[in-house]
Formats: sequence, structure tokens, C-alpha cells
Amino acid sequence: MTGTHQIPFSGQRIISFALVFGMTMYAIAAGVILQTNDGVGLLEEPMPVLDTAALVVGCVTGLGALVLRTIMNKRAEAALPEDRQMPRFVSRIVPLAMLELGCLLAITAWMLNGAAKPSLVVACVLLSIAIAIVPFQDPDADASNP
Repeated sequence: MTGTHQIPFSGQRIISFALVFGMTMYAIAAGVILQTNDGVGLLEEPMPVLDTAALVVGCVTGLGALVLRTIMNKRAEAALPEDRQMPRFVSRIVPLAMLELGCLLAITAWMLNGAAKPSLVVACVLLSIAIAIVPFQDPDADASNP
């Protein structure tokens, strides 16, 4: 045992899909709750500060996740091929976790206030970015098969 941890690419993809799936299912559950409540949020009086918080946190986590993904991916690409797998995984999972934070907050604000704008819009944008980050092909497998 070398002391380094490796997660097979298929496992990395499953973890990434699980994060995206969790955000998606939470959005669907919130939508069902709102639908059964005639589109009215769960709060007696809507709190506009929740929409503002969702918008601010969503913008910060979205931008932060993209910047962090770029920086961490450059570091992973600079590593030796045999040491690249874990840094690549971290360069995906950390931004996904950041996006999940903003997305879940926005969905919760939508569910509590009942207003789709801006909370649901923020959640959908963050979910879209998360889907774009999910790896579909192993870049190292492509490099080894010319």
C-alpha cells in the first residue's frame, strides 16, 4: 500500500451524479409541496430577505465554484499522470458541494416563500452549472487510448 487514496472514475462519476440527483429530488419535493399547497409558500408571510439571501449566496457560490474549479483543475492537470486522479476528483467535488449549498438554500427559500423568482431561477442556474461539472468521460482513459 502506497498511502495514496484512489477512487475509480466510475465511483467519482457516481458521487457526482448523487450530488446532482440530491439537488434535483429536493427541488421536485419542494415543487410537490407547493403544488399541494396551491402554490402558497409554507410561511404565513413571505420573507423577502430569503429571496435576497438566495440570490446573493447563489451568485457567490456559483462564481466561487467556477473560479475554484478552474484553479483546482489547472493544478490537477499540472500533476504527473499517475498522481492526477485524486486532484481531478477534488476539483470536481468541491465546486459541486459549493453549488449544492447555494441550490438547496434557493430551493428552501422558494418552498418557504412560494415565489419562483428569484429563488427557483437561482436554483436552476446552479443546478445547470453542477450538471456541466459532472464528468462523463475519464480524460486519462482517452489519453491512454490514442
